[in-house]
Amino acid sequence: LLGKHNIHFYHQLLREIRASIFSDTFLSLYEEKRATLHEDDLDNPVLKQAPKKTKRLALGNYEIHTAWEGFSSIRHIHSGEIMHSRTPPMEEAQRLYIDQSRLSERLGEQSAEPLVIWDVGLGAGANAMAAVAAYENVSAPARGLHIISFENDLDSLRLAFRNNDQFRYLRHSGPAAILKDGSWESKTHPGLVWTLVAGNFHDSLGAASLPPDLIYYDMFSGKTNAEAWTLSAFRKLFAVCEGRNVSLFTYTCSTASRVALLAAGFHVARGRSTGDKTETTIALTAGAVRPDHDLLAAEWLAKWHRSTARFPADLTAHEHSAIEEVILRHPQFHAGGNASRRPSPETGSGVAEERI
Repeated sequence: LLGKHNIHFYHQLLREIRASIFSDTFLSLYEEKRATLHEDDLDNPVLKQAPKKTKRLALGNYEIHTAWEGFSSIRHIHSGEIMHSRTPPMEEAQRLYIDQSRLSERLGEQSAEPLVIWDVGLGAGANAMAAVAAYENVSAPARGLHIISFENDLDSLRLAFRNNDQFRYLRHSGPAAILKDGSWESKTHPGLVWTLVAGNFHDSLGAASLPPDLIYYDMFSGKTNAEAWTLSAFRKLFAVCEGRNVSLFTYTCSTASRVALLAAGFHVARGRSTGDKTETTIALTAGAVRPDHDLLAAEWLAKWHRSTARFPADLTAHEHSAIEEVILRHPQFHAGGNASRRPSPETGSGVAEERI
C-alpha cells in the first residue's frame, strides 16, 4: 500500500514538472516544491530507532582479533600475542593436535581405562573442542575420553563464548558447563568427560584426577609466559609422565624449548608445519616413541651448537656445560649404538669427539 502511495505521488510530480516545462514555469514550480518536499510529515513523524547494543569485544586482558582472512581469534592485550594468528583456531587444533596425536585411532584401542588428554592452556577452547568433536565423530569408540583442561584465566574463553557467532565451535553444551561448573559429561556420547583445573599449571599438576596419555601444550610463548618453557617446568611435567607412554604436542620449534624438553628426559621429534611455522615439536617418553617419529638427530646437534639461544632462560651460565653433557648423553642421540658427535668448533659439523 505504501509503495502504491509513493508511486502515485511520484507520477503526479512528474506530470507537474512536464507541464511546467512546456509552459515555461518550471522555476516557480521548483521553488514551490523545494519548500514543501523538505517539510517533515507532522502527522507521521519519523521516529529514530534506538541504537542496537553492541557486544563487548574485549574482556579483562583479552580482545577479539579478526584476521584479514576473515576468521576470529583471541588477542592478549598486554603482550599483543594472538592465539592462532595465521590459521583458524579449529583448523590449527585439528592439524597440530588431533591429527598428529592420532586421536581417532587411539579411541579405537580396546581399554577399560579412558584415554586422558591434558589440555594445557585452555585459552578459547579450540583444542578441547576439537577433541570433543573427534570423539563425537567416532562411530563406536572402544574407550572413553577424559579431557583435563588447565587454565589460570578464563576470560579468553568467556569472551569467545559470549561472541560465539565468531567462534561457532563453542556452540555446544560443553563450554557452558565448563564456565559454570568446571566439568561436563556428555549425555549423548557415553564416556566423554571434560573437567577444568583452575590455576597455574605447574602448581596444579597434582590436582588432575588422572595422569595423561596425550598432552596438548598450548601455552603463550616464552615472551609472554617464560615460566611455561623452562627446564624446571618440563622436569615437573616429565616426573608425572615417567614410566608411562605419553606424547606431548606443541606449536613451538624453539631451540631453547627443545633443549629444556630433552634435558627434562623427553625424547624430542619434529612435528608437522602449521600456519607460518615450518615445523612444530613432539615430546615423548621412551615408551611412546614410534618408528615414524622424526627424532632430532646429529644434524640438529650441529645446528644447536651454532645457535645463539642454546639454553632455557631459567639456567645460569655456569649450568650450561652440565646441561650440554646431559643433551649429548641423551639416549635419543645414541640409537642403535651410534654415538652422537660434538660439532667441530672450526666447522660446526658433527665430526669431532665422540660421546658415550
